[in-house]
Amino acid sequence: DAQNAFKVRLSLKTALGENAYAWDAQEEFLFKAMVAFAMRRYSSRSTTQTANVLLCNVTDRVSFWFVVTDPSRNLTTVPGREVEAAIRMNRHRINSAFLLSDRTLQFLKITSTLAPPLEPSTPPSTPVWLIVFGVVLCLTLAGIVFLIAGGIRQRRR
Repeated sequence: DAQNAFKVRLSLKTALGENAYAWDAQEEFLFKAMVAFAMRRYSSRSTTQTANVLLCNVTDRVSFWFVVTDPSRNLTTVPGREVEAAIRMNRHRINSAFLLSDRTLQFLKITSTLAPPLEPSTPPSTPVWLIVFGVVLCLTLAGIVFLIAGGIRQRRR
């Protein structure tokens, strides 16, 4: 059912370089488990199993199509908008499971969610009393240095 099917492309070599793992039956099972997990978390389909996630046209370059079937009616697929919402809601968990990012694990018909903007790392805030203490200490030291330099200068005259 093309309207409820989603194409997935993985770029393992791009993401992991020499540490790239081989895509095999165990990785396919993990993908099915992650999609079933996403469906369980998103909707009331708590009976979704890995057997309800079907992979089709798996290629050597690691791209494939998948559909999710309805657990209560095994021949019917879950509407695409539900699968899309479930994937978008749990995208970070799926990416983390495969050590990939939105650029290297692509769901072609599902737009990636925007990550929250990163806060610039700021040093921990300094207490006000410490700033006032530092200013007073610097002024005191500057006064002492001025008095000593002035005294030395006075003696030379």
